[in-house]
Amino acid sequence: MDGRAAQAEIYGEPLGDILGRCARVLGMNQSQLAGILGISAPMLSQLINARRVKIGHPVAAQRLQVLHDAVDAVERGAMGREDALARVALVHGGGDILTTRRSTRDDAVAEIQDLFRRVAGAPDHLDAAERLADTHPDIAEMLRVYGAGRTAEAREHLESLRDPGSR
Repeated sequence: MDGRAAQAEIYGEPLGDILGRCARVLGMNQSQLAGILGISAPMLSQLINARRVKIGHPVAAQRLQVLHDAVDAVERGAMGREDALARVALVHGGGDILTTRRSTRDDAVAEIQDLFRRVAGAPDHLDAAERLADTHPDIAEMLRVYGAGRTAEAREHLESLRDPGSR
């Protein structure tokens, strides 16, 4: 069995196809993609070209799964690029294998957004927010910001909740 066929058996399709789609949808080059997965660029190249069949590091493999799911959400319009990358960055294992670290505040925002987006898509959150706007404006704002808003907007909102004087 060749490497691409072995990858398709393990991952459902060859990694070159999966990783190429992720890079295209998120506007990333191979070096950036390797960084978000927490593997070296040469390792990523070996995986893409099927010279290496599978990802050996369990956290990197988990990040690939989260990345794949997030790219699906980006393609459906349920999530933005920045949110997809933040979701992948939340995956931690026995050590931080990425070269960049996210702050606890960024992790909290991404986790809150992830929870909202697991229960419904952005259009549903916006519809619910519109229905609640007159009677429950703060709840409506949370639905808009965390269920359908950009991560930067959610960070600002969380900061305003932590510092009520800034509202």
